[in-house]
Amino acid sequence: MAKKRKQEPEPEEEEEAVSSEEEQQQQEDSDDENISTEEEDEVAEPAIIPAPVIRSSITSDGRYHNKQRLLLLSSRGVTARYRHLLEDLRTLIPHSKKESKLDVGKNYSNGSAGGGYGAAVNEIAEVRGCHTALFLECRKKGQDGYLWLGRTSHANSAYKEDDSGNISKKQLMIAGGPSVKFHITNIHTMDELKMTGNCMKGSRPVLSFDKAFDTLDHLKIVKHLMVDVFGTPRGHPKSKPFVDRVMGFYYADGKIWVRNYQIMEEAATTAKEAHAQKKLTGQTQATSLIEIGPRFVLNPIRIFRGSFGGQTLWQNDEFVNPNAIRALEKKKKGEEYVRRKGAERQRKRRKEAIVVPEDPLAHVF
Repeated sequence: MAKKRKQEPEPEEEEEAVSSEEEQQQQEDSDDENISTEEEDEVAEPAIIPAPVIRSSITSDGRYHNKQRLLLLSSRGVTARYRHLLEDLRTLIPHSKKESKLDVGKNYSNGSAGGGYGAAVNEIAEVRGCHTALFLECRKKGQDGYLWLGRTSHANSAYKEDDSGNISKKQLMIAGGPSVKFHITNIHTMDELKMTGNCMKGSRPVLSFDKAFDTLDHLKIVKHLMVDVFGTPRGHPKSKPFVDRVMGFYYADGKIWVRNYQIMEEAATTAKEAHAQKKLTGQTQATSLIEIGPRFVLNPIRIFRGSFGGQTLWQNDEFVNPNAIRALEKKKKGEEYVRRKGAERQRKRRKEAIVVPEDPLAHVF
């Protein structure tokens, strides 16, 4: 009996021990939660929010739907530099069609399409089925070069529907347009530069435009024309399904600077370099740009509503004609010549005015 009486208080002691253990465990859990929340707060501060993925609104199935073509030609009297530039552009634009040099008099006219080079280019584009045209015009025996970019009358053609709903022949609109006239300077061809960059012939480029092309109104028109001219259509028979170069168009000093770069991806040689590169850019490969060429500068002169003419939509008031610049230089040289000759005449008159009086003792000895 005594033994049983001694064993009765043991359950109460066990319950007290269990309750104390549960309290300690709850306190430890609360401490762990506080520590975890503090750690999460510390980690959450330097966390970088990833940029939203910009998805294209245009989905392509990879087929050749955009069947626009570019007519690339020049006028008579181009120099070797302009001719080499056209050859470089032909290699970079696989959807271009080559045409011989254009020799048209000013009296050329084709109905209401206008006269001169514009009517001839539109007529050739209609025959060759080209939607855009790049025309290089040279004046003053190759001293001045003017680059024309524009959509031809063939690009604005539409299909006419009959009363029954059947689609008939294509009806050409003579107006066409818009078109832009540039003064091209600072030309450097691929052979002249001898850059280390290289790309696959016929590859499709990434067109990179400056921020000014989205803010200035006249540059918005220029941007659309640049995309039509230099952007290779997807699935073109002469193009390659690769994107290994970038064409950059930058607006500075009121001019458009055109550059062509190769996209170079270099893998890291060591694991340490790969880790540092991945930490810096998020990729193990380093991407860089190497210039290929050609390079040139375009100074916009005027934007026309029609194809190579028509109503003026925008005009560059700061543009100075190269003829006026050369005339000022010649006038400056002429003024220097006049000043030099006037100084010679004054020096001659001063010499004549100096008279030495006769010495009376000169003939004594």
